[in-house]
Amino acid sequence: MTDETHRFFRFSIAQAYEQLTTLGNTARSLPDEEGSDRWLALWDKTFLDPETNSDRLYCIKRSGILESDNFDLEGIEEIDLDTYMQRLRWEPPIVEEEEDELELPD
Repeated sequence: MTDETHRFFRFSIAQAYEQLTTLGNTARSLPDEEGSDRWLALWDKTFLDPETNSDRLYCIKRSGILESDNFDLEGIEEIDLDTYMQRLRWEPPIVEEEEDELELPD
């Protein structure tokens, strides 16, 4: 999996993802007799972006993308492989607690 073989995306609006999927299914005549139901995975089967806890991450093989596929919808952001992998491994920053200063009596 490389930037040359796949495109990587962060989806922040489920409706945009479903619109992309629905239009893609129509362009590909899905479902078909070969058992394919849909072009892209169900929203709940994509990777949850641990940084936002709401966005979804997904990669698509370039060979399966048609010219008619519209990735310019609001809520769809193309990212590169490095960003995709970093977001999958994202960990929240460690926040050091401030120590309360003890007040000593005079």
